[in-house]
Amino acid sequence: MADGQRKLPRRTVVSAVGAGAITSLAGCQGGGSGGSVDESAPLISHERFGKGDTSLVYQTSTFYTPIEDQSDQPAAAPALKQQHEEWADNHPDYRIDVEYPAFGQWKNNLLTSAAEGNAPDGSTLDSKWVADFYEYLQPLNDYVDDIDDFFPFVRETAMRDGDLLAAWKYTGCRCLYYRQDVLDTYNNGDPPVTWEELLEVGQAIADGEEMDAFMFPTSSALANLPYFWSAGGELLDESGAPVLGADANRAALVDALAFIRDLVETGVTPQRVASVEEIEFLPREGRAGNLAMFVGNNDQIERNIKNPIETDDEIPDDRWERWKVAKIPRPADGEHTTGVGGWTEGTFREGDDGAAAAMKSFIGKFAEPESMGRYCEAAALLPTRESVFDDDELYDPDTPYQDRFRAFLQDGIARPPRPIYSTIASEYVIAIENVVTGQASPESAAQTMITNVADEYDAT
Repeated sequence: MADGQRKLPRRTVVSAVGAGAITSLAGCQGGGSGGSVDESAPLISHERFGKGDTSLVYQTSTFYTPIEDQSDQPAAAPALKQQHEEWADNHPDYRIDVEYPAFGQWKNNLLTSAAEGNAPDGSTLDSKWVADFYEYLQPLNDYVDDIDDFFPFVRETAMRDGDLLAAWKYTGCRCLYYRQDVLDTYNNGDPPVTWEELLEVGQAIADGEEMDAFMFPTSSALANLPYFWSAGGELLDESGAPVLGADANRAALVDALAFIRDLVETGVTPQRVASVEEIEFLPREGRAGNLAMFVGNNDQIERNIKNPIETDDEIPDDRWERWKVAKIPRPADGEHTTGVGGWTEGTFREGDDGAAAAMKSFIGKFAEPESMGRYCEAAALLPTRESVFDDDELYDPDTPYQDRFRAFLQDGIARPPRPIYSTIASEYVIAIENVVTGQASPESAAQTMITNVADEYDAT
């Protein structure tokens, strides 16, 4: 998932974390009788799923409407429509009345309504929101089969005390993109595995080729946290408190920032990387032949290299095949990690019969292998169940490197689902920028970040 939200052209697929919405929030507890739906009305519409007399209220984004001409990812709308039709056929007494809240106010308003006991019956949730709703979300164990089939990061984030509280419907990961033909010349065809190898190979490329050797999105905390995690760092303790000041975590943070400093000082990464804000910039530079390696999202091979957005792109169609993907380099004594994101579904409706059972069944279908496979294939996203990758009848997208991305997800670490993470992310981005531009040493940038995060946590 990219960290931010963005609106994509309708002919492109959405990234792992994109979302948007257009109408205002009007959340209220459903489950009441809302009258009959005309027999001639469609079973599924933009504002309603099903035709039963009993209404259930559900909030989501226009990225997830099942109606193509209303969707911000129209390629995936038919898969969602089929999923909702299956639910409606099995629950003829119920219907889902859909609200599309304005994105900027969605989370806070949803929290307020949940705290007041007036939450909608169900809602789409960013994976990093889930912890804020732990006390309100209702268990899905009886409605989602084979919970052990989910990747470890899903179970670590979406489960508490043995209960699955959110159906994590798709994900994405970060990886190293590299030009195979360039690495054939400079590293026997192998991508760099460690920081030291990246610095060595990168210097050779920078000296021998008229291109930048390596770049990374400085404005994305999640794309750069693997350096910290791979160095053995932890952001929070079990209670959700920041622990960056602990000796081992401080050392990991300094090491990560020192590696970034070394990339710039050796010329492997140009200092202008600090000004790169657009997520499409790095794959665009790579496609144009100006960049040998970069850290990017898994979906960028499909959107920005294989099928570029630019209509005036005159680069031959087969040039994307030069690009391969690998794990993000790590310290010599560290473990590979990658940042993962994605969106989930949850229900606030208590109980296991009647309207509560109907709502939980609706939410559970997002994590059903058949539904997940169809949706992820259509949207060029990654399933959160390992088994879905194994069944090409469920999931067989015409997208490169799905087997590689599956392997990367084993090392996936989710954004900590705690409110303080937003401060950690913004402070980390500032620290990286200050190190890249030479305004701060790794040690001073780390200390400033630690102090600011601790102060914000204490204030809240």
